[in-house]
Amino acid sequence: MPIANYLHQQGAKVYICASGSARSLMQMECIYAVFVEDVPFEVTYSKNKTVNWFKLIAQLPKMLLQVYQEHQLLKKIVHEHQIDMVISDNRYGFYHAHIFSVFITHQLQIKVPFAAQLVNSINHYFINKFNVCWVPDFESSDKSLAGELSRNKTLKHVQYIGPLSRANESKNIEDKNASVLYLVSGVEPQRTIFEKIIIQYHTQNAHKAILIRGTTHSNNRVKPKENLIVYDMCDAKQLQSLISACKYVVCRSGYSSIMDLINWKKDAVLVPTPGQNEQEYLAEYLANKKWFYSINQIDFLKFNEVALKDFKCPGHLTQTHNYDQLFSNFK
Repeated sequence: MPIANYLHQQGAKVYICASGSARSLMQMECIYAVFVEDVPFEVTYSKNKTVNWFKLIAQLPKMLLQVYQEHQLLKKIVHEHQIDMVISDNRYGFYHAHIFSVFITHQLQIKVPFAAQLVNSINHYFINKFNVCWVPDFESSDKSLAGELSRNKTLKHVQYIGPLSRANESKNIEDKNASVLYLVSGVEPQRTIFEKIIIQYHTQNAHKAILIRGTTHSNNRVKPKENLIVYDMCDAKQLQSLISACKYVVCRSGYSSIMDLINWKKDAVLVPTPGQNEQEYLAEYLANKKWFYSINQIDFLKFNEVALKDFKCPGHLTQTHNYDQLFSNFK
């Protein structure tokens, strides 16, 4: 979003290719953009963590087919709209042989329980198809938000650009009666499972809370109740207002959420999605640094906010982006 906003402010015509919740969110935030067709694909996960990886490996051929379909779609989009530059947010197929192509990812090294060499060979093969790889993390290992995930010395054309977020600073408040903000996101069925656990926790532990469901699907829609305000999705301005008034945030340990938390300078409880090694690694990594508290989803009903006292969102991690310099070589 911040990159799209910058390009729009510079007078560029911005085209966005997205689907599902990502498209809905971008349409709320980037009203100036032209939205083009996508080839939607969603990795399916199992409720069982052990079975999950076998299910993911079984989907690898479909994932590679998806990359091919993305690549063919991009050729069509470039031809129809005379695109000058492509910026891919972790979409491996969106590179072009004749157009400067940028790949954005924090995962230079993917964490998997087995077949790591194969997975990362495929990862690096496609990253090298792009002219440059922008890593939204600090170059210094001491400041790194992604830890080992964003470190790799063998890849060429890697540029650390600092965290990317639509969030603005919103310092912590001491009001014990302030609401807790629950941000639910991610793929099904774990999104719904986590949402139900939050509702159960709220029922068992009466407290003021705000729940942002992270989906526009009306199935099993949560109804507001006493001391619980519910939103499906929020735009940046509305979310910033809610963040400013909340005591702390409970959310997934997805990298986008972590970058937002750093910009908000807000304390948080990270609940990694079961079976997603990246989120599990990030939650453990940041908890070890005492930046954010982490708890497994299966244990969340036992959570006591007293545990937060030893964890503090770092206030020294600031990043001012010089987009003029970042794009200077491409104008």
